[in-house]
Amino acid sequence: MTYIGSLDHNTTPMKTIAVLILFSVSLYGADITTTNTVGDITTKVSERTSKSGKPEVRIETLYRGKTRILQTWSRPDKQGRLAVVSRSYLVGGGLVMIEDDDNGDGLFERISLYRPGTDEVEMFTRQLDGSVKPVSTEKLVAYKQKTAATHKIMAESFQKATETNMSDEELGKLLKETKQKVQGVLKDEK
Repeated sequence: MTYIGSLDHNTTPMKTIAVLILFSVSLYGADITTTNTVGDITTKVSERTSKSGKPEVRIETLYRGKTRILQTWSRPDKQGRLAVVSRSYLVGGGLVMIEDDDNGDGLFERISLYRPGTDEVEMFTRQLDGSVKPVSTEKLVAYKQKTAATHKIMAESFQKATETNMSDEELGKLLKETKQKVQGVLKDEK
């Protein structure tokens, strides 16, 4: 959970969403982390399991040296098997592209491109034939507004958590409240 320390005024909204997911999966189950290095490429796999032991989320991060270059998120599909739902591509440690499978069909429908160090984003949808089309300006503006609102919620919660000496119970409550607020902002996205 080292990403939390990087949440500051320079944090982009997408990074904030990633932090929220890490926050939310920290509320239950157990972590399993493995690391493997081949040459100068290191792969770290973190898997979060439910209290029953079933995998809930798997995050595979690849590094070239110490620099993150690829992060893959997997969640259980309808059959309960882990399936890749998102890939984040980074250059020089800065996020440049995310592709998402929004409906679990194995096709990465949404492609988001980012200018590292800024909040600039462009978004496309992938068609069944593999072609891509830009999303409407309306959808892009709505996405930017939602990520800005999410960023604000996360920044406020992070500030509250770091400025006070919270017990584990209080921190858990804050994380649940934060998750609910963000889910409220994002619920209209689909």
